[in-house]
Amino acid sequence: MTVDPIRFADILTTASAVASYLGEPEVVAPHLLAAVAILRGESTIEELGRPVSPFVRRGSGGSAVSIPVRDLAQRWFTELGANINAALDEPAVGCLLVELQALC
Repeated sequence: MTVDPIRFADILTTASAVASYLGEPEVVAPHLLAAVAILRGESTIEELGRPVSPFVRRGSGGSAVSIPVRDLAQRWFTELGANINAALDEPAVGCLLVELQALC
């Protein structure tokens, strides 16, 4: 089965949406793992559990990003040539998943 490339920016924004959906104030590695599964069509955001109402207070401002995830994202973005439209092929997604699992 051939899998279409996934834009790196889509992984990051979907991970933020996952954290928000779950009402969690910080984007962490499991959110990125869930984002990849959603973007691959392996799961849906609804399968992650019951959403938290946007009216529930989650702290000040929007979602924060954990330092390990921020460092990983910045490094990958640099390696992808700082191209907002850069897409990861299946081998690159596999490498990213290994790094994310190591952060869990």
